[in-house]
Amino acid sequence: MSAAPRWNRSTKVLVSAALLVLAGLLLYSFRTIWIPIILVFLFAYIVAPLVGLLSRRLHIGRSWAVMIIYLVGIGALATLPAVTVPTIVDEVESLLRNLDAIGNRAFGWLEQLDQYQIQFMGYTFSLPPFEPPVLSFELDKVMGLLDSTISPLAGGAFSVVKTVASGVGWLIFMAAMGFYLLRDANRLIPTVLNMVPDDYRGEAAKLIEQVNQTWNAFLRGQIVLCIAIGVLTAVAMSAVGIRFAVALGIVAGILEIIPSLGPTLAAVPAILLALFQGSPRIPLSNVGVALVVAGVYWMIQSLENNFFVPRIIGSSLNLHPLMVIVGVLAGATLGSTLGLLGGILGALLAAPILATTRHILRYIYCKLVDRDPFPEPPSFSSLVLQRGAQALLFDLDGTLIETDDAMVLKWARSLARIPLLNRLYNSTRLARRLVTWLYRPASGLLTLLDILGLDARLLAAKQWLGQLKGQSKPEAFVAVDGAIALLRELRKHYRLALTTTRDRADVERFLEQFGLDGEFTVLITRDDVRRLKPHAEPVQRAAAAFGLPPTQCIMIGDTSMDILAGRRAGALTVGVLSGFGEAYWLQRHEPDLIVGTAIELLQQLPRPEPAQA
Repeated sequence: MSAAPRWNRSTKVLVSAALLVLAGLLLYSFRTIWIPIILVFLFAYIVAPLVGLLSRRLHIGRSWAVMIIYLVGIGALATLPAVTVPTIVDEVESLLRNLDAIGNRAFGWLEQLDQYQIQFMGYTFSLPPFEPPVLSFELDKVMGLLDSTISPLAGGAFSVVKTVASGVGWLIFMAAMGFYLLRDANRLIPTVLNMVPDDYRGEAAKLIEQVNQTWNAFLRGQIVLCIAIGVLTAVAMSAVGIRFAVALGIVAGILEIIPSLGPTLAAVPAILLALFQGSPRIPLSNVGVALVVAGVYWMIQSLENNFFVPRIIGSSLNLHPLMVIVGVLAGATLGSTLGLLGGILGALLAAPILATTRHILRYIYCKLVDRDPFPEPPSFSSLVLQRGAQALLFDLDGTLIETDDAMVLKWARSLARIPLLNRLYNSTRLARRLVTWLYRPASGLLTLLDILGLDARLLAAKQWLGQLKGQSKPEAFVAVDGAIALLRELRKHYRLALTTTRDRADVERFLEQFGLDGEFTVLITRDDVRRLKPHAEPVQRAAAAFGLPPTQCIMIGDTSMDILAGRRAGALTVGVLSGFGEAYWLQRHEPDLIVGTAIELLQQLPRPEPAQA
């Protein structure tokens, strides 16, 4: 039996066009169910990693893992509203009423502006009369509208039953769809890739990976970011003495979903409250309090942009604020064709959709101009040669010497006693991560005390920080395996420096113990700088001491603070997985190279001519 003839080019084009038209008609015909389907996909995408984690750690099937998550979610939905919702509703309602009163007072003040005259260079100007727009929350009317909406339902049992049945039906549909999406989430991408021709499968996998990183950073990272900013705002407003701090935190957390524009909008109600009501905790006029509140919001936004966003979301979006604002408006306009919820979703998802579109258009452009859409990044050794790197800047603890793990082991033993936690997560790894997390704010506090010149408190904080990271001045340092031989070998080809948070006495004791006097050309200790890592100053100081630009230096360390300091200064960076180094956290800060231990640098670094001190 002869094989059926292949379709010619015209047939393929006609069939493809017909399928596209049919798909468009189907999407338009069933547009009323888009919103529930989009919500289910978003829910499944966010929760899928948790399903995989439970399945691996508890050694159960994905179906059982999904059932556990559903049961926990149902329990939370049944319990939390009864405990928290009444308080939150009262807080938000009070905030709205106060903003309504503030708006009326502001409009009354503006109405009186036409009574004032401005004199300038002998001329007198009268301000035009102000006609206030009809803007008011009018909560009584809103409540009356709700009553008028609910009353007909209460009058007809059939209507109530129909409404409830419809809601329950949609809920069952979404729960069932979410169950199967979560259960089979690990099969979706391989299934899609199997439909791609073999020649394009590798590029399709890389494109899907880029898109996945974008949505992963936005959706999962945005949840963490919203919670962090909401809590921080509530605490800050409570400390400043602004009323309705919890409601303001909720507003800030919700608006955080809108990139660039949301944080600015969140500051408006707080500034208005401060301007018209002041603060009992700050002995300033209302205008002064409003300026303080504006400054606090500016600090929170700066902290968000420089600390939270790089660590939580990363650089996968990297969109210009103007593009985000235009995208939000366009998304809200297009989504509103599906109703109010569609407009909200369109505005919230504008940023990841724009980033995804950018990835796809870039791929298409590269194929059109015959360029590789996914070029291989240059090797680390080629980067070193390209920049002409001449100096290596080493962190000390965890990179060259072993970090004292006494506190980590103590915490790990305590965490291991928690039955379920020990099965879900390695207790030693979790303890190490907790100690690392505590070290970061402690380092920031130490830097602030140093800048303010609070010597006594600085000494106490430094001692506590040293105990936290194992810097308790041991009788003898313990070098990382091969580290001393590594330094002596690299000294033949590069100039060496130490940049550490230890004091100079500790560093000199380290050099004396291992006979390294003269091996390091530059020593940058905490006694030599005003700003500690992750600030760029230690790296900049070391580069300046060598007479080199930071771009010709390589920063080597085991923590994200070392990587951030090097990147901010413009140096090449190497993350080391000894000490407190963990691949996941180091990769988030995009070092140029990650090695298991410092000794592996011998395999990665080129050997230029012997360095001159």
